[in-house]
Amino acid sequence: MTWGLLMRSPTTKVISMKNNPEERSRYKITDSHRNQTFVGVLRKDRDTDAWTWHGHIDFTDGQNFEFASQRSFSTATEAEDYMRRFACARIDNQLRTTPPNRF
Repeated sequence: MTWGLLMRSPTTKVISMKNNPEERSRYKITDSHRNQTFVGVLRKDRDTDAWTWHGHIDFTDGQNFEFASQRSFSTATEAEDYMRRFACARIDNQLRTTPPNRF
């Protein structure tokens, strides 16, 4: 396994889950954007060699948002990049539309 293929920031955790043969091509990524944590799992389909992802965002206000790729990707790097951009855009959109908490 080559860890250099997956781009990571210093706070990113990448975990390879190898509990059984089906999970040899799975990677869990935990990161944050604007203090909002998101987790993604990238998976390589053994039959097609295509990568997909799914994940969730845990907003600090208690809301959670689950998401999944609507397409497949040729490489793990491409899938991870797309997943990160999707999560960051969703976080930005949520923070932009959420009114400030005024008491």
